Amino acid sequence: MTNTRNETVGDTLLDRLAREAATLTARERELADALTRGYPHVLLESATALAAQHGTSASTVVRLFAKLGYASYAEAQREARANVTATLPTAGQRAPALIGGKRDMRACLDDAFMHDQHNLTATHESLDFAAFEAIARLLAGGKGRVFILAQKNSAPVSAWLALHLNMCRPNVQELGAGAVTATDAMLWVEPEDVLLTFSIRRYSSAPVAIARAFREMGARVVAICDSPAAPLVPLANHHLLVRTTNASPFDSYTASFFLCNALVSAVAQLRQPAVIDALQRRDALWQAFETDPIDGLRKK
Repeated sequence: MTNTRNETVGDTLLDRLAREAATLTARERELADALTRGYPHVLLESATALAAQHGTSASTVVRLFAKLGYASYAEAQREARANVTATLPTAGQRAPALIGGKRDMRACLDDAFMHDQHNLTATHESLDFAAFEAIARLLAGGKGRVFILAQKNSAPVSAWLALHLNMCRPNVQELGAGAVTATDAMLWVEPEDVLLTFSIRRYSSAPVAIARAFREMGARVVAICDSPAAPLVPLANHHLLVRTTNASPFDSYTASFFLCNALVSAVAQLRQPAVIDALQRRDALWQAFETDPIDGLRKK
């Protein structure tokens, strides 16, 4: 009997094969044996390639995965990629498995779309709302400064967050950006300050050391992480988790941007009408100055 989607949420292919073993045809059992022995890497091939390798048809492969409760073969591939990337911490280690097979350009587009849809949905559905609200209120608080810290691939997300929080409240600083090093910026950390930092593998040691220093100085630390096992989690007053799985060797930051966008929206809501006033003053500043690509900043 075919499982419904609700009955299989969270199950891996191996779980589903074990449960449906008695319902499989002889040809499906042969394919199931190959899938069990080769999981998860065997699913990185297309349905056509998988069928050819095991002497069956692509339609048989597709029917088997429908019987197992998958919406499509592509959904099973997403699960397999997530399993592969979970055990391989670097892009270099993931590359042979994730881009070693043959995919056309349409598959690259569709795979990225499907993975980011899943990342967004999973991040939203598993979100600790109490932590989200607590972080938003800390960021919206008028006292103290907000320091934003990220390293490596998380830096663009950090820069976006710092830029937009600066439009919502004063005293936002991207830690380590510009001439002032993170170490020098910590000279004046006070208990009213907040550090928001990112922890996406491969994990850097510097954010952990900086977060520990902030806690020792009495400041609050909040973190956006990709795993409950991330080294920043024990140091954070509050943390939020994002999903980063991808069809390529590189982590996806789509869910991280979504979460930061939600935090900015919450801070703006908590600080209105001050934000309305600040944005109107910003409009006035942009009317007084303009950025010219050749001459640079100039007075009108």
